[in-house]
Amino acid sequence: MTEIDLTNPETFPYWTDEVIRFADLDRLNHVNNVKFATYSESGRVDFLEHLDPGCTSGSGVGWVIAKLTVNFLAAAYYPGTVKIGTVVRRIGNSSVVLEQGLFTNGTCFSTIENVLVWADTKNETSLPLPADLKDKLETYLK
Repeated sequence: MTEIDLTNPETFPYWTDEVIRFADLDRLNHVNNVKFATYSESGRVDFLEHLDPGCTSGSGVGWVIAKLTVNFLAAAYYPGTVKIGTVVRRIGNSSVVLEQGLFTNGTCFSTIENVLVWADTKNETSLPLPADLKDKLETYLK
């Protein structure tokens, strides 16, 4: 994979908006670090459902998350919105790596790596990615 700047909004071909809720705050009135993963999930699910509606339902065949790596870069505050940028970084035989940037007020406050596996959720086994899904993912590959 070539290096890209995940703190630059121009890196991302797909965007999801999320509201920062009062309930997202910690005792210091910052967005709680656990919510960074929640925002990532919102962006990830929105992106994957855009490509293949129903693929994150959790039943039958679809995506499961294998790894989530969160980098904390700055604080985020209420009230506000989070813009979640998503880009495909690698497409494997049965997996994909998505990277994200979380932005508020034009500042990147987190970068996140998601490793997802295409799987039969009933039998808990990975499956090869369907060709049409690979084609859709390649549209967002950098």
